[in-house]
Amino acid sequence: MSRNIRPKNKITLTENQRLARQGGKLIFTRFRDQECALLMADDRLRAVQFFPAKQSEIGAIYIAKVKNAVRHLNAFFVEIGEKERRICFLSGKDAAHPYLLNRPWDGRILEGDEFPVQIVRDGKGAKQPSVTTLLSLSNSCFALSVGNRHIGFSAKLDPEQKKQLRDILHRRGASVIPDFPVPVGLVVRTHAAELIVQESMLWEMLNQLTEDLARLFDTAVHRTCFTCLKNAPLYWEDALEHLVFPGEYEELLTDNRKLYEQLKTSSRIPADKTVRLYSEEEQAQLSLAKLYNLDAKLEEAIGRRVWLRSGGYLIIDPTEALTVIDVNSGKYEGLGTPEETYKRVNLEASEEIARQLRLRNLSGIIIVDFINMKSEADREELMRYLTTLTAKDRQRTTVVDITPLGLVEITRKKSSNSLAEQLKVCLRQT
Repeated sequence: MSRNIRPKNKITLTENQRLARQGGKLIFTRFRDQECALLMADDRLRAVQFFPAKQSEIGAIYIAKVKNAVRHLNAFFVEIGEKERRICFLSGKDAAHPYLLNRPWDGRILEGDEFPVQIVRDGKGAKQPSVTTLLSLSNSCFALSVGNRHIGFSAKLDPEQKKQLRDILHRRGASVIPDFPVPVGLVVRTHAAELIVQESMLWEMLNQLTEDLARLFDTAVHRTCFTCLKNAPLYWEDALEHLVFPGEYEELLTDNRKLYEQLKTSSRIPADKTVRLYSEEEQAQLSLAKLYNLDAKLEEAIGRRVWLRSGGYLIIDPTEALTVIDVNSGKYEGLGTPEETYKRVNLEASEEIARQLRLRNLSGIIIVDFINMKSEADREELMRYLTTLTAKDRQRTTVVDITPLGLVEITRKKSSNSLAEQLKVCLRQT
């Protein structure tokens, strides 16, 4: 890996290129002929996502027809596809509240029934795609989901933020969620907290989402079976949804002119963001990958040892069952007592651990072996600090507990393959 992607030449930057590297940027480019999204801030790589050559269909909505009801499995096989018919798997638990188009709902799903479904898992090999009748639409502040009429809040919102947002919704009364032909609930997402002082913008985003869902149901009634009602998000839309928070970047930068035009005209790009095309003249002088030294940064991002500014370091060892992170004081020579030294190294390590979890896209169980601290107060401070840092992750991350020996258990939700796995695929395809 290191031999394949290590840069050979020293990069010389013009003044414009130095300016391009400053500030938070969401970059869309190609690395080894594979599309990727990169979050850069302070010339450091914060998050990465590689996209497969074949566009994922997760999120697409079709009108499906039931081909077969398998009662003993509590499942159904349904058919979708405008140009090419495909069979998809629909489990019983995902078949709740279907919006039947061919007859009144009587609590049963029968062969020949027609209703909208959303793809939740791509097909792979002989496995069919999986679909659900529990349709979902979302933007950066809200998510509407079929299934119940509950109003929920992101777990990452603190109690005061939840109270303020709940008060805003209460001012709208019963019309927060309009009447739909099936039960629909609302989830208030983390980014909504950033717009508490811009209540009109919150309402605008919620209104747009409810109108989109109402239009989808209305369109379904007038469309023929197998029709696609909503395409899957494009790869850059997926990055906006799952990779970054809007407050983490100021500019979207790409070297793809077609993508640049899409970004410039998209309503999904916040109004306060700049969209810039890295011109052909700039590319001729230095590609985006070279400008941001991606070869070296990606090599560092999958390396086993991570150095801290203080001279301490982390050792990161992924295994099949879990990931182990060991914190070492290394070359750090504190001026205070050993306990003060251990505390400083542990707090600095917490910052880097939170960054590495997200950058490497580690998931499942992560065990961190911090330097042992005798003080209970210091251990509690470390846990609070680590919890605050991991709360900024786009994926749900939970700091569970710390043992007297300094072992901390963290769990992180899996959304896609780790960065190391994505890079293996990327290099294998070149």
